[in-house]
Order: sequence, then C-alpha cells, then structure tokens
Amino acid sequence: QVVYVTASLPYCVLIIYLIRGLTLHGAVNGLIYMFTPKLEQLSNPKTWISAATQIFFSLGLGFGSLIAFASYNEPSNNCERHAIIVSLINSITSIFASIVTFSIYGFKATFNYESCINKVILLLMNAFDLEEGSLTADNLNEMKDYLMATHPQEYTQLLPQLKNCSLEAELDTAVQGTGLAFIVYSEAIKNMEVPQLYSVLYFVMLLMLGIGSMLGNTAAILTPLTDSRVIAAHFPKEVISG
Repeated sequence: QVVYVTASLPYCVLIIYLIRGLTLHGAVNGLIYMFTPKLEQLSNPKTWISAATQIFFSLGLGFGSLIAFASYNEPSNNCERHAIIVSLINSITSIFASIVTFSIYGFKATFNYESCINKVILLLMNAFDLEEGSLTADNLNEMKDYLMATHPQEYTQLLPQLKNCSLEAELDTAVQGTGLAFIVYSEAIKNMEVPQLYSVLYFVMLLMLGIGSMLGNTAAILTPLTDSRVIAAHFPKEVISG
C-alpha cells in the first residue's frame, strides 16, 4: 500500500512539470534537441552500453526485488504477460520523463543563451557608445563585423571579453545522474515563477522515488527471511521488517 503512494506520486509531479515545462520559453528547443538523432552517437558502442545499463538498472534486474514481488502472485499468473507490461511501462516512463526533462532543459539553455547575448550587447553598447536599441540579437553578428571594420583596435582589445554565445553549445552541455538531478533542475527551477512550489514538488518526488526503490530492495531481503520457517517461527513479520 505504501508503494501505491511512492509509485504514483512521481507520475503526478511529472504531469505537473510537463504542463509547466511545455509552457516555458525555449522548451521547444529542448524537445527538438531530444528528438533529433545524432548518427555519430548512435554509431558509438558506448551509447548502446549506457542504454542497456540504464534499462537493466531501471527494471531492477538482478537486485531480487522483481523476483520477491513476483513470488506473491498466484501460481496460475501469466508472468510472461506481466514481464512485457512492466517493460513497456518502464520504457514509456523513461520517454515521458525525458520529455519533461528536455523541455525544462531547453528553457534553461535558452535562458543562458539569451543572457549571454544580452551581456555581449550591453558590453558593445557601453564600449562603443551606441544608441539604445541600435544593437539587437538579430543584427548582432552584422554589428560585430561593422565594429571590427570601423574600430579594429578597440574591438581587438574587447575581443577576450566577448563570449561566443551558442544555443547548440548550451544544449550540448548535457549532464546526467546527480548533476542533472541537483544542478540543472535546480538552476532551471529558480528561474521559474513560484520556484519554491516547484522545488518542494521536485524534491518530494525524488524522496518518493528513493523510498520506493529502497522498499523494493528491502523486499528482496525480507521475503526470503519471512518465508523461512525457522526464522518466521521465532520472529513475527513486524520484527523482521523492523
């Protein structure tokens, strides 16, 4: 009954994040990046090894938790059908969570890219005393070429401070694991409206996922202990669980 909460709550939070993520500025950039295949990555064996590792890990294969849970089924249960259903739910959940993640990641990358552009524009306007509104993100490259041609010495001195802003580069700096969970998401959340609400929702979701995983792992240990007649005869189930 506890697993009903720990398993379903993250889905509720992900749905909330999906609705919010798709309405964020730049979310489309993240989704385009996600669904655009990169042939150089697909031809790399390490990519497929990482993918297989993730599938084995997310399914919990080899941990004993699936075997422990399956042991509570009736002998007539169709295990093959359930194995296929669990595998499909796992893969669909991964894609669903990826859409949520990349929509938020696209927002973060777009936010960083536009911040970089604005800093470059401000730097050039102050350095060359340009009129307000004469330099925009659309004509930035043309104005750079113009300033380099008309003020070569001043532009050369300013060059080390001019960052090369690129949306693709921002999207390419993808991280995984704890970096994604605690750094990228946290940076994106703090730039949203009502960041406190989304922070609480996000870390409650992480807590539920952690508890749910540990319940599965402990079930793999508790089930054979409670099934043992020697141990079960001397200790009630609550004591063994404790």
